[in-house]
Amino acid sequence: MTLFRRFIIEAACAAVAAVSLCCEASAQSAASALEGRLLVRWGDPREGREGGDLRFALARPDGSVSPLIVAPADREEAIGAFGKTVRVETRDLAPAMAGAPISAGKITVLDAQTEALQPAAAARRVLFILLKFKGDRQAPHSAAFFRALANPLTPDASLKIPATINGFFNATSWGKQLWSADVAGVGGLTPRGWLVLPGTKAQYANCGWSGVCADLDLIASDAMKLVKAQGVDVAAYANINFVLNNDLDCCAWGGGFVFENKLYGATWEPPWGQETAVYVHEMGHSLGLPHSGWAYYAYDSSWDEMSGGSTAQALVCGSYKSANSANATRSLLCTEPGGGYIAAYKDKLGWIPAANRLVVNAVTTRTLSLEADSAPLGARLKMIKICLSGEPCAGSTAHYLTVEARVKTLAYDKGLPGEGVIIHDFRANRAPIGAGNACFFNSTSGWAVPIDATARDYRDAPYCDAGGRAYPNYALFNAQYGVGKSYVSTADGIRVDVLSRSGSVFSVKVTRSK
Repeated sequence: MTLFRRFIIEAACAAVAAVSLCCEASAQSAASALEGRLLVRWGDPREGREGGDLRFALARPDGSVSPLIVAPADREEAIGAFGKTVRVETRDLAPAMAGAPISAGKITVLDAQTEALQPAAAARRVLFILLKFKGDRQAPHSAAFFRALANPLTPDASLKIPATINGFFNATSWGKQLWSADVAGVGGLTPRGWLVLPGTKAQYANCGWSGVCADLDLIASDAMKLVKAQGVDVAAYANINFVLNNDLDCCAWGGGFVFENKLYGATWEPPWGQETAVYVHEMGHSLGLPHSGWAYYAYDSSWDEMSGGSTAQALVCGSYKSANSANATRSLLCTEPGGGYIAAYKDKLGWIPAANRLVVNAVTTRTLSLEADSAPLGARLKMIKICLSGEPCAGSTAHYLTVEARVKTLAYDKGLPGEGVIIHDFRANRAPIGAGNACFFNSTSGWAVPIDATARDYRDAPYCDAGGRAYPNYALFNAQYGVGKSYVSTADGIRVDVLSRSGSVFSVKVTRSK
């Protein structure tokens, strides 16, 4: 926390203390409201570390950004308003001041449409800005590395890049989501070097691996001013990737920010996050996707790159001196993501055509052919959405099941622990999962939780089975329903039977009796 921000917060608190008791009661009874763009930022720790955070903020019309304190029960619904213009009610006693946290009450979406964060059919323009902290001269990668990491569909083996960002998104979205990337630094879009931020690492993120302290808005504001001074038209881009030459806090970050009244999707990546798998995760956040999983422990789903994901291969592609590790030299890995995106999230992003999606919204029994999620798009189904009796099947409080098939021999699913049918429980207003449980070092869970086909093969604390890669028969590493397996929910009147398999196509019988 900067000294200025701390002063603002302390001043607000002092103002509250000065209010008389009679006036206090009156102030508490009348809620004030503020309008602006709702921002969400997810902080994700380096693999093998604990930590992470989920932050909300309100970008106000005067250009200020106020952190929002959102009640846990309202968090997932608020994620659905990411990037939209909202009215936030607050019962704070003091008027909201620039930079001071706002205790959010009801959040009302004012937009009729979802606005800028939904991906367009054409390639979405993204700018990588190369940034050095003041006093830190290292440059872990070249500008050419980031162009090769982002734009091609196939990787450059000479740079030790086993997979590209566009390769992943092109295959996973069936060509509906691509990125057109530029790299900026000293000299603009033909960079001769990295730009130098006006502050040191400690001034932007004065903590180490165990802390959550990165001032994301200050980094964004300083970086955008620097790159504009190099002649770059930042308004031409939909997304900005802030490429840092050293560590931030616990985490890499993804979400959004506002600069000069324009909303951008964004990532803030330390060196260890400047590779395809981490960018796929954080850029997913920049499109509005939350995490998935959290059935047993944080980031426990290998079936989705928006959770822990899976790795198909990894190569050492560089090194840097880590500020959070007493300047020890750390190797940088570049990986091929091997867990894809789940069908529920592809559907939320509009990637699954109506002809490839079946909605079961009435009493029925049907036998269906379900093709593996990562296979090329054809005529067969890619997702079955089962509405639940008495529950909304769309909107901010939707609750339904999704059924998809996964085969690990196909592109960007090659790291999966197994093959079969995966079922997710999707709830748009799901409460945070795992608070107070030793196996959940954070509770930044999301909308979709896998329904484990082998629900009892899990060890709680102190094991937490986060080492499931070494124990493939634990937790969600064997969550798939193979041929002959059935999911049955008597309470919901739902049954899913996996009847047979031919190559990447599964025959599935779906019964809804309520």
